[in-house]
Amino acid sequence: MASETRRSQLISPQYQRPGSLPSDSPVARAVQSKTDKAEFNTRCHSEAGEKKKTHDQKAVDACGGVGMCDATRPLTTELRRPMTNTGMDFNPVSCVVGVYAGFVTLGVLRGTVRISMQCLLNFFKLCAVGLLTYMTCCLPVAMVLVAIAAFCLYHALPSPRMPAQGKAVFITGCDRGIGQQLAIQLDSKGMDVFAGCLFPGGEGEATLKSKCSDRLRSVPLDVSNPEKVRQAADIVKRELGDKELWGVVNNAGICYIASMELMTESDIKRIVDVNFMGQIYVTRAFLPLLRASRGRLVNVASNVGLAPAPFYAAYCASKAAVAAFTETLRAELKHWGIGVSTIIPSGYRTGIMNYDKQTTGDRWWEAASKEVRESYGRDCFYPENTTKDYVSMLNPDFSGIVSKMEDALLEKTPQAFYYKGLLARSLPYLYLHLPTCIADYVLPPLNTWYKFDPPALRKKGKGD
Repeated sequence: MASETRRSQLISPQYQRPGSLPSDSPVARAVQSKTDKAEFNTRCHSEAGEKKKTHDQKAVDACGGVGMCDATRPLTTELRRPMTNTGMDFNPVSCVVGVYAGFVTLGVLRGTVRISMQCLLNFFKLCAVGLLTYMTCCLPVAMVLVAIAAFCLYHALPSPRMPAQGKAVFITGCDRGIGQQLAIQLDSKGMDVFAGCLFPGGEGEATLKSKCSDRLRSVPLDVSNPEKVRQAADIVKRELGDKELWGVVNNAGICYIASMELMTESDIKRIVDVNFMGQIYVTRAFLPLLRASRGRLVNVASNVGLAPAPFYAAYCASKAAVAAFTETLRAELKHWGIGVSTIIPSGYRTGIMNYDKQTTGDRWWEAASKEVRESYGRDCFYPENTTKDYVSMLNPDFSGIVSKMEDALLEKTPQAFYYKGLLARSLPYLYLHLPTCIADYVLPPLNTWYKFDPPALRKKGKGD
């Protein structure tokens, strides 16, 4: 602008002093040429700047404001998306979260979603996923990831329960623990409960009769004996009369703790017979009744059936078989309209390990070979927990896991797996998803609960 003013003063007649150069003089023409060239350069620089700004803005929009473009080209502060964004401003990712909230609300109003803390928890989970993806991914990728997370979280929400009144259910392993508490709970809800008990007339049956209504019927049952299972099915069918059996809960289980090499083959077989084959026997015997009612089959597995734990080899194997067996049945029985679910409890004081460890260890010691005795030493036959008061760490309150089993029986849309208890979900997740080189260091503090110091290893250590 200063150059233009100066040029006007030189060539405009009103600014020319007497005796000054005329506008068509060589000097005036030279000044005009120089000024025109400066204006041309200024205009070119301005157009180039505008083109670069437009190109940068298009690149920012293509990458959602931040992301891969930042690694290859610095952006101006005006074009960069603020990293302190809460993820809840008006953008496509927030719209996906909003649509999810709308679907949940609609589901509650239509009766397909049950109001629970899980609804609020899943909403916060989705907000966290949306914020993380919005800050780190290109916009299209962020939208896809959030949409997938919303779909999964929505289908994980609990559905409303059907009325329990008048429905009949058969439960195994009701002498104590979770099975007994489930029988008491379902009876209080008005269900007709058939409680399978290993010890008819025992303390467990007496507890059930004292705490339940006259509707509850105790059924003698040894799940490891297929003939006893068929007899129990006949009793239930006869007692039902014109009613239908809505659900079967395979809960019975046993456990022995020791290295596999120390246990007798008969004890290993008994664990498999009760925990796994027992569920097969019961399922086969009661499936005709479940097909007629299009009811529910609920099998109890364990978190150590999905992730191994030392000194539980037979138990882990039997529960892993239960999990695979149940998932296979879920696919097979879907055609018959039967809902099948797996229960994964952990950390409950069920009494499953309250067997006589001294007598059992003596029996294993007598049956062991000389080489096994010398290698392991006698102390290994009597497993000692690394935590002296480990029983106090177990949860005596079964209400949480019983509620999950109720969900599996009564929800309109039952889930495939129900987890409850200490490390019920986290232990299998870490085992299945961590690389082995990391899992071998992370998992032992979580799933190694018993001392192991055989003499053969001590001698080897001294020799090294």
